Amino acid sequence: MKLKLLAAACSALAVSLAAVAPPAQAQGKPKVLKLAHGATQDQAVGMAFLKFADLVKQKSGGKLAIETHLAGSLYNERTSIEAVLNGAIDMGGGSNANWGAFTRTLIFMDLPYVFKDNAAFEQAMAGQVGQEIRQRFERDGFKVLMLLNNGGFRHVVNTKKQIKSPADLNGMKIRTTASPVEIAMFQNWGAIPTSVDWAEVYNALSSGVVDGEFVMPTWLATAKHYEVLKYATANNAVIGIQTLVMRKDRYGKLPAESQQAIMAAAKEAEAYGNQIDHDMAAKALAYAESHGVKAYHPTEAEMAQWRASGQKIWKQFEGQVDKELLQQVLDAQK
Repeated sequence: MKLKLLAAACSALAVSLAAVAPPAQAQGKPKVLKLAHGATQDQAVGMAFLKFADLVKQKSGGKLAIETHLAGSLYNERTSIEAVLNGAIDMGGGSNANWGAFTRTLIFMDLPYVFKDNAAFEQAMAGQVGQEIRQRFERDGFKVLMLLNNGGFRHVVNTKKQIKSPADLNGMKIRTTASPVEIAMFQNWGAIPTSVDWAEVYNALSSGVVDGEFVMPTWLATAKHYEVLKYATANNAVIGIQTLVMRKDRYGKLPAESQQAIMAAAKEAEAYGNQIDHDMAAKALAYAESHGVKAYHPTEAEMAQWRASGQKIWKQFEGQVDKELLQQVLDAQK
């Protein structure tokens, strides 16, 4: 009888303890945060995300784990941003050109000839301009984890002929992002802009759906587009960034120690990714040239034509661009 009473008491105690047991995370299972992006693991951006995942695990003492889905395996750039918004994933992002439908903060970066050169761009992003971008994203409901360099200036590359001045683009079908600024820029240059998802660009080029694209040499190399592209023009019109964000309210619900681990890891991974990007950009064009791509650097007279023609579209987007932020960027280069 005593044994039965003891067994009953132990059973009741077990139920009681189970009711107050700590959650699985406190028992050693990490909280998993899902990250999805269009960048591939052989690009500097993708490498930065993988580094970030490792650092978060380290800095959180194993309490957090980042589940990474790269190369559009779960979501591409624009759909990744949408997935962050609707809560399907915890972390995602895209290039500046893909943010136009969600915030006007980065629209200025789509405008041609905002930055004089790569040094001016990097200085601005590492300084007050970068801080202003982060603050404006928070105002629009996003917590910026990383602002990453994205391969330097885009080049006009195509399968047909050498492009020296804007007039040479007349009638050519050029793949663009969905950015209205980018579309207007190529229309102004006489081309026929055609929006194609990044994952489909190789096939679009090889099948003749488009004649060319506007892309960074690093992306040209890693996506093996040099296999179909023959000509590249370094007209240095647009330079941009890649992003990693969380929804602000979702980030705010994390414990303070988790937030600290994430931001510390993000800062370190951002610097890591940007250094790789710098090194890869220096080698990418030469790599493409070694595979038959003929690169052209416009003369100063030709560059004057590119700048004058490109900057004509600025007025068209005055109502959409964050004028205060644009002016800060221009003032920072004086």
